Amino acid sequence: MRLSLFLVGIIQVLLAMGSTEAFAALVIDSSQSNTSSLATENTDDLPQELFPLTEMPHLPSNTENLRTETHSVQSEEQWHSMRTKVLNDFGSRISADFHITEAMRARTEFWFDIYTRYGQAHHVVHHALYPWIVFKVVDTTETLKRGKGPQWLRQDQGNKFAKSQVAEIRKNLRKLANRKDYSQLTPIERDLYNKLMPIKGPRRLVFRMAAENVRSQLGQKDFFEQGLINSSRYLPYMEEEFRRMGLPTELTRIPFVESSFNEDAQSKAGASGIWQIMPATGKSYMIVNQQIDERNSPLKATVAAGRLLHSYNHALNSWPLTITSYNHGIGNIQKAIHKAKSRDLGTIIARYHAGDFKFASGNYYTCFLAALYAEKYNELLFKETPREPLQEQEILKLSGRTGIKALSKLSGLRTSELLKYNLDLRFAVRTNAQLPRGYQLHLPPGYKIRLLRQVGEQDKKSSRTKS
Repeated sequence: MRLSLFLVGIIQVLLAMGSTEAFAALVIDSSQSNTSSLATENTDDLPQELFPLTEMPHLPSNTENLRTETHSVQSEEQWHSMRTKVLNDFGSRISADFHITEAMRARTEFWFDIYTRYGQAHHVVHHALYPWIVFKVVDTTETLKRGKGPQWLRQDQGNKFAKSQVAEIRKNLRKLANRKDYSQLTPIERDLYNKLMPIKGPRRLVFRMAAENVRSQLGQKDFFEQGLINSSRYLPYMEEEFRRMGLPTELTRIPFVESSFNEDAQSKAGASGIWQIMPATGKSYMIVNQQIDERNSPLKATVAAGRLLHSYNHALNSWPLTITSYNHGIGNIQKAIHKAKSRDLGTIIARYHAGDFKFASGNYYTCFLAALYAEKYNELLFKETPREPLQEQEILKLSGRTGIKALSKLSGLRTSELLKYNLDLRFAVRTNAQLPRGYQLHLPPGYKIRLLRQVGEQDKKSSRTKS
């Protein structure tokens, strides 16, 4: 019978082989330490076009499957109707802790569109302080698909065109800010004027502020869809671990915001893995060295992230603040609470535009909500997207230093197969590194007992030789 991934308990089998190959099998130990800091905020302000909150690898360059939506009146109505139903959680799939408040509604709708409607061909030009005010959606599909030259040149052409549109919008906003009356407006000026009507205050100041905060966001539908495909390999195990820790299982959707479940995700700051854990945190609470980097193990990193979230929520007693702290740091959140004189995230965002609480931090929680609802209702939004099967596995805990080649030989698994289940060993497999005592080895179902039997046979042979 396959052991549950996070079964609490220890099954230790000491095998005296008289060498560094001796090891014992244990199910995963739940007493791992809390982490102190994960996932740094992108400090670049405006008007960057990045994955919303973290630095990501380039999106696939295949232009045959670019996402394009037809913006007819009918499709707009249909889209808004479906988005409203999903964000209202019409199927009651999400706990009350993560229902969307009115204060967060418009901001969440914006990110929901970014994740589920617009692909890498779409540049959504919007107001950075009020993201739901979208000035224009620049669609570069035709350039990417049918433009002249190689793919990289077409992408460059598309980006330049999008930037020219951003510059045009900014120029017209500045013209509006310098006007003394608004009776004779050009079509683009009238459109911008109408879109900014909901913002209170003197019109000239509103237009000037908008001109200073024009931002372009690249659509993420392609990237999010790839995350959907990949996430189903790990999510059931991740949810099981969070239940064991007393955490809402919805929190396991944070990697959609951090990396979209891209196991190869790395940031320039050094964050790594689907949870984007920083090196210092990894070294404090996991094995992180030149040979082994457990930040890259989706399941081991889940334990670390869960303990961090548990610790933050114990201190803050608020899931919106806790989740924002994952990006911004609990010290910075406490500073924002003090500056805004409020513990309500919506109020903090409204009052604390300046300072350290910048675009990434102010939008992180609503990015999470958008990703959570999109994943929970993925069959409506990504109807024909396949899902990877669960990567079932068993876990051994080594009681002695063990070489990778020895493990491969005894288990009958190629090193490539061992690596598939142990992504933290990417560098170790190249050098046949010795895995330390206590290392948790993940194996396909059935290989745990096979490995134990092989070690038992080796142990018997060793005993006969000595006698």
